[in-house]
Order: sequence, then C-alpha cells, then structure tokens
Amino acid sequence: MNTRYMPDYGLQTWAYHLSMSYPFDLDYLSPDDRRYNIYVATLIPKLCIDEDSVQFFEDYIRFDVIVGTGEHTSRETLDISIISDDMPEFDHRKFEFDYEKPRKAMVFTGWEKGPVELNLLHVYLEESKYYLDTEIVYIGQAFGENGERLPAEELMSDPTLQKVEADLLREYPEKDLALLLLEFNSQLFEEIDSKDEDLLELQEITKNPPLELNNQIIDATEAVMINFFKPEYNGKFNIDFPSVEDYGVHYRSVNVQVHPDIMGLKLFSKEKTYLSNERIVSSHLLSKN
Repeated sequence: MNTRYMPDYGLQTWAYHLSMSYPFDLDYLSPDDRRYNIYVATLIPKLCIDEDSVQFFEDYIRFDVIVGTGEHTSRETLDISIISDDMPEFDHRKFEFDYEKPRKAMVFTGWEKGPVELNLLHVYLEESKYYLDTEIVYIGQAFGENGERLPAEELMSDPTLQKVEADLLREYPEKDLALLLLEFNSQLFEEIDSKDEDLLELQEITKNPPLELNNQIIDATEAVMINFFKPEYNGKFNIDFPSVEDYGVHYRSVNVQVHPDIMGLKLFSKEKTYLSNERIVSSHLLSKN
C-alpha cells in the first residue's frame, strides 16, 4: 500500500466498557471472559461496612460505608435493593448472613439456589453519590505470552502485577489495590481528499468502522496512556515503554479516551489528573518510514 498519505490519518481508541474489582475477586467474571485488553492497577480508599448500621427493610438493605482510614475517613449511607429479575423470590430478611473479609462482602446463606453475595466495591460504585478516588499506579496488557487474550481471572498470574501488588501492600497499607479492566474499540478518522487508486485498500479498511483491534492498536493505546499518566510502577520497575510495530498502517496521531464517569471514578496518577472524557492525544508514537 502506498503510505504517502497516511500521516493524514489518525487512530482513535475508546473504552466505554469498564469493570473494577479487587484482584482476588475476579472470579465474578465469566471464566471465558476475554473482552478486556488493557488493565490498570489502581489504589483506592479502603471500603468497609459499619456492621452496627445494618438495617433490613422489605425491599432494601441500609448500611453505612466507611471510606478510607485514619484522618481521611468519610461515611456514606447506602440503600441497596437486592431484588432482581434473576431472583425475584429471594427475601433477604429470611436468611442468615456473614461478612467475608477482607472485602467485607455480605454473604447470605441457606437459600436453596445457593449463597447470595453483596460485593461492597461493586455496590459502592453503583450506588454512591461520590466519585471514588482512583490512583493509577501501573498499566499493562491482558495478553499471555503467545499473544492470546487472558480471561480476567488469570491476570494475577502476571509476574509484574504480582510484584506491584506485593510492593503496594508494603508501601500503601492504608489503601486497597483494585484492577480496572478496559475494553477498547477503535476506528480511523481521515482528513484527506484524494481519488488516488492507491488508497482503495485503506478505504476498504475504514468504510465500516470500528477497526478490528490488533497488536499495533493495543500497543499504541497502552503507550499513549503510559506516556500521559506516567504510572509510578511502570517506571519503578523499569518497564520498557511499549514498542509499536509497523503493520503497514501509519497514523498521524493517536487519540485515546476512557469514560470513568460510567463507574463514578476519579482517575489520576501522581503526574496527571484525567478530566472526564478527556482525549489523550499523541502525535509522536508512530512515525512515517
């Protein structure tokens, strides 16, 4: 393909589908779930249910969530309905429950269809009126050694992530490690006006966006995010900046968007705070040969 026009093309990637969980809690996802291609290790305030505040009503449970530790503690009252289309007959008032530490999930036992769990982190993200402070400390790809997408629950076998977790437990005992899983989509946007026949192949690629994700697109997206946030542990462990291979398509720029509002997250790192729906733009990752 003639690439002399390619600098007039840009790549845009965006993540509308986000999921957050504690590392030991990833089994809530399907074992075959391979949607996520980038994960972000984050530090969040510790969350805890005030056991003395729990009240049961016919249609909901009320309790206070303690957010943070020490001088930085706040409290919020949540009313949680656990009636759903999947289990309309479940009556939480009729069953015993206990707290599963350290995440302080409420687990109801004795129901004929099995235990019912209220995961505090997931409930808080859905019901809280406040954004959760979410500090980005490491960014990586959810791929195995052979390039295959990993099920989310296998991410903790990533040796670098294991090092990050061990180090965080020592350095930040007042915080919790949570994984933010991102599913990116992508498309090209064009700014040229040409009838050159050499562009037919490119036009074929771009006429039905979004593009199919490939390694180049994921590498470029990861590189833009790392360059923007400069996460502490990507640098602390001297992790190589992602190399972006040449697949025959050259981009003038790469724009990356994440949508933390979907989950009520305030994303930031020690270097940069991410504004809601901000475009992270880089024009230096890929250069024309």
